[in-house]
Amino acid sequence: MFEVLTVGTFAIGCLMALFSPAWGLALIVVMYTLEQALQASSPIFLNILPLANVITAVAVGLGTLRAIARQDRPFLGYLSFIWIGTMVIFAWSGVTMLWSPSVSTGLPLITNGLPYLVLFVLVAPLLIDDIESVTKFLRVFLFYALAVVILIITNPKFTFWSGRLGLNLSALARTNPLTMGELGGNLLLLSALFRVGAGSVFTNLLRIAGFFLGAILALQSGSRGQIIFALLIAIVFYPISVRVKNIMGFLWTVAGAIVLVPSVLYVASLILGASEMRRWDVGTLAGGSEVRVENVLDLLGAFLRNPSAWVAGLGFNAFTSITKAGSEPYSHVMFVDIVAELGIPIFILFSIIMIVTMKDAIWLFRRFADDSIARTSLSVIFAFLTYQVLLVNKQGYLWAAMTFFFLVVVIARLRRRTEESDYDQSMLAGEETETQVEGVRSEEAH
Repeated sequence: MFEVLTVGTFAIGCLMALFSPAWGLALIVVMYTLEQALQASSPIFLNILPLANVITAVAVGLGTLRAIARQDRPFLGYLSFIWIGTMVIFAWSGVTMLWSPSVSTGLPLITNGLPYLVLFVLVAPLLIDDIESVTKFLRVFLFYALAVVILIITNPKFTFWSGRLGLNLSALARTNPLTMGELGGNLLLLSALFRVGAGSVFTNLLRIAGFFLGAILALQSGSRGQIIFALLIAIVFYPISVRVKNIMGFLWTVAGAIVLVPSVLYVASLILGASEMRRWDVGTLAGGSEVRVENVLDLLGAFLRNPSAWVAGLGFNAFTSITKAGSEPYSHVMFVDIVAELGIPIFILFSIIMIVTMKDAIWLFRRFADDSIARTSLSVIFAFLTYQVLLVNKQGYLWAAMTFFFLVVVIARLRRRTEESDYDQSMLAGEETETQVEGVRSEEAH
């Protein structure tokens, strides 16, 4: 039964991705978690681990070609400064392998991440045409992500180990629970912020289910940062999602949102066992933070002791060769990785990318502040990016941060295409005004 439901859900997503950019984007975003659901349900996907990703890439690729053919000026806003800067960062990380002390560990990270760079940064942005396409994507994502979460939560093949939900791929290998936690957090954020009006009963029911089921998946995956980050970001971005008409209404909303935090923890106590709840002990949380701090100190210490690295960087994934712990595959703090492993010039470029992205986001918010649907859609995209900023500095590294870079590229593309659309409309309005004036003069002449 689970095989039919899961493979059927995947097949529907791939089929719809051929004809709908919104479905293509939704399929990309749920890809990592849906892959695990397929591996838990179907022997062929378990025996051929990359199969789901390959099929997804083919379906999205064909759908993108169709979308390009149907779009007006599809490459407008594509080759932006953000996109070019992003590609420079990734290209430079590959060049640094020439002097990196961790070629044996760093090179596989690059080769494994290259297909995802193509999918997320080269292909996926072409599926965003305008702000309306963002809204369509979020509607589909809410529905599709909820379906994937239900398939995982209800599948008995997923079991707990060390307080984390996952699937045993072999005697020594197990699926990554962080991807499930990330999807759960994204679904929680989307459900909390994507307000489409009281009349959309079905969508609002999906939002309620998505909020709690997303929180449950994040909790069961043992992803503490994901659930904490998502709840805090949902509260912070609420005023961006909905225009605040009076201070008291906003304060009551914030108070209600704060109540959700102990509510989620109460739900956790009901669905998690004692071993899973131990991951939420203060001592355990502090221990995880201490490991990140030690990683950063190791990496920055080596960077500061090597002046040549200030320009060229220590080399991608150099952390694994200099860490005192000796067991961490990367520092888990991407922003520090960029400055220490890729050098100060690349970090400056990255900082400029972040500044420009923030300016583009502010411009878009001001442009659509009076459009309730566009405003709520943008709030979700901005919240997703904020969520990714926190995650890549908790558990990420450059070649696994594709969702982060996808979002910054999309925000730049949205601004450029919106500016051009506004300009075209203003020119058209000017031409119509001139035509009307000429018509009036012609009548007066007669």
